[in-house]
Amino acid sequence: MLRRCGNANNEKDCKGFLHPFEMAVFCCCVTAILLLTASLATAHDLVSPQAEAGQANLDEQDGFLILQTNLHPPYQELQNGILSGYSVSILNCVFDRLDIGYGLAIAPRQRNREMVRTGKADGFFLARISDAMDEYAVASNPLALEKWVWVSRPIKSDDPRAGRRPKPGDFSTIGAILGSNEAEWLLEQGYTDVMRVPSIASLVSQVAAGRVDYALVDKHSFEFARKELQLGPNKFTIQFERYVPLVVYFSKRYVAKFPDRLEELNKVLEFCETRPMHLEPWERDAIEQVQLPIIRQFARSPELLVRIQSALDEAESPSEERKRLKDVVWAEMARKGEKSKAANKILENELSKYLRTFQASIGEQVAEAFVFDTHGQIIGMSRLTSDFDQSDEAQFQMIDSLNREKALITDIWYDASTRAFLSQITVPIIDPDSGQTLAAMTVGLNVSAALRPES
Repeated sequence: MLRRCGNANNEKDCKGFLHPFEMAVFCCCVTAILLLTASLATAHDLVSPQAEAGQANLDEQDGFLILQTNLHPPYQELQNGILSGYSVSILNCVFDRLDIGYGLAIAPRQRNREMVRTGKADGFFLARISDAMDEYAVASNPLALEKWVWVSRPIKSDDPRAGRRPKPGDFSTIGAILGSNEAEWLLEQGYTDVMRVPSIASLVSQVAAGRVDYALVDKHSFEFARKELQLGPNKFTIQFERYVPLVVYFSKRYVAKFPDRLEELNKVLEFCETRPMHLEPWERDAIEQVQLPIIRQFARSPELLVRIQSALDEAESPSEERKRLKDVVWAEMARKGEKSKAANKILENELSKYLRTFQASIGEQVAEAFVFDTHGQIIGMSRLTSDFDQSDEAQFQMIDSLNREKALITDIWYDASTRAFLSQITVPIIDPDSGQTLAAMTVGLNVSAALRPES
């Protein structure tokens, strides 16, 4: 097990840690154990004995927790015997901010889940949200968003398989990583005969050799493995399947013992923000061809324009200082899940009601919609936004009349207020008579729903 201590300021605050010489010896031992454990565990579903032993000391340390994980480059990987990677760096940031000591232990995914279920570990990452895990654990806000794709050998455009994803019952050989999120999902979807291999590198090699027709994998992990194996992109065909948010699951036992911990973690997670996922060209094209025309049509509707004009007539034209103070109160209360007096007033106006009607008509593809004026002030919203003043946001540029025919489509990022991964689409609201820009409207597109193939 790799063990950490929060922001310890002195030796007393970090009991159990070692002096420099002892630490050097300890690190060498841990490195050897981790490398051996990771290798054996992958093949034989073993668990790191240090993790189970460490749990016995939980009650002796206030809040110290043990999190289980598996090797899943580039999210979790061993570099020179040290566990690192994208998700590990986020957790380091979170627990340093909370000043909580924690340990990380490596074992196969199935064993990790069992340890959380039986109380031998406090949590497990990264995991997709599932009903099975919900029975004995509680999910955090997402740390990452995976893009699942079907990977196969090159498929020519005139091949009957071109553009077709494999279905349950097909005669294709389907592959996935043993115990992975993808393997679990395939089983739930009715893919009964799935070839399970121990690692992403092995799976990619099997596809390249033609022993697996289709493999379901995270695209980021696939690209990492493909480059490690020195295989060119021309050796594969990739077809998008879905987006999948990944979380940390905490055991209900740990959550019951520290009832405020998960809420604290989720709040801090906003400051250890997951990096945006860039929209690929086909994704941007899909938004521009499917969702953007619907949003533009709504932005030009006379019914919306009447309600926007009414909201503008009621809106103040405050000084910058007054606007800043309103924004501070709004944002502070929103972080607590509460509404300021100004927010409540806006949520009850006719424009906000009409935006909620629009959102409902689109369904789960839209997570939020709001309108802001030429000062950046929110004047209507389908739900409470995280802040009031939009003048410091990228979408404020759409107020400029030069952008009259344009739209701003952002990359994908996690929005804690909607609990969804969004791509925000902002369009200007134009007065049809004068041609002036009255306001701008932002629609938060839930990409997990909007960019599914069936959508």
